[in-house]
Amino acid sequence: MTPTFIQTLKRTTVGLLAAGLMAGPAVAELYRVTSTAPGMSPFVVNTAIAKVVNSHSDDVDLQVRATGAATRHFIDAAAGKVDFLFGSATINWLLANQIGPFKSFDNGAELEKNVGMIFSYQIGPYHYVTRADSGIETLADLEGKRVFAGPPGGAAKGVVLRMIEDVTGLTPEDMNVQEFGFDAAVQAFQDDKIDVIVLPTNVPSPSIQQFALTKEIRLLDIDVDKRTINHVSSTTNEIGPDVYGENQLNETPIRTHGALVNFSAGMHVPEEAVYQVTKAIWENLDEIHETAQWMSNTITPETGLQLIPGRLHPGAERYYREAGWDIPEPVSFQPDS
Repeated sequence: MTPTFIQTLKRTTVGLLAAGLMAGPAVAELYRVTSTAPGMSPFVVNTAIAKVVNSHSDDVDLQVRATGAATRHFIDAAAGKVDFLFGSATINWLLANQIGPFKSFDNGAELEKNVGMIFSYQIGPYHYVTRADSGIETLADLEGKRVFAGPPGGAAKGVVLRMIEDVTGLTPEDMNVQEFGFDAAVQAFQDDKIDVIVLPTNVPSPSIQQFALTKEIRLLDIDVDKRTINHVSSTTNEIGPDVYGENQLNETPIRTHGALVNFSAGMHVPEEAVYQVTKAIWENLDEIHETAQWMSNTITPETGLQLIPGRLHPGAERYYREAGWDIPEPVSFQPDS
């Protein structure tokens, strides 16, 4: 029997589908990006990166989530549970040497090798904020006060508590240290349930701008010369007296500390995917800079490779070599280095 036109068309269609000739457009691979709380610098940075990459890459789709502490994100990335993340050299150091939040680990040095940097940037100064009517004018006044230093188990908390002890001699036992995540801490300060909140964030910080809309605030001066640990990622910063408007009652600039942090990826993420992400970031930098007024001073080619903790991700390194960047030697935090 001679095939009908319809039968012939069906057979042809099946054949084309089998050969993949009628397949639709390729679907971008979804990658998970973790960050600290909304309003904090890393969240703004990671969200800006995701927007640019998703607009300029057909093969990579970044999805940002803001939950938990950066130390947890690093472990998740090292285990292949998270793809891209906010990282810091302090976390590499703590994990590789199994100290601080990683003191119970027995494989920290191996886990630390499972994350590679894409670029570094300034997280911004640590803002030590109190209400103007709290009676707190210096760090020495924190004894017995309700203080948020950072999320439980987070690297920022350890940095802040060490700084307070270096400057004043006060230990965590001398204060009422609050166990919140960043989101809950911001709300608690807004509701006058804590006396001091410490936020590492660029200037001006949206969270602190919000505080200054409803209450008079004071930023505490930090004598950074008294710090006993001057980590390779540490920076010295200054915040002006009028950054947050008339409700910021500082009369002179205050000193504080900051840190170089980074955008990184787990080493399990394919080289090509990280290459495409790195390329999208640097070739569309103007779009990233448009997302916040401080961004143009934060993500820059001058600071992009200022500090490489551990290693670059191979995909990022490939981009930098092709683009002709000078690549400095990474800083190793491995115990035998």
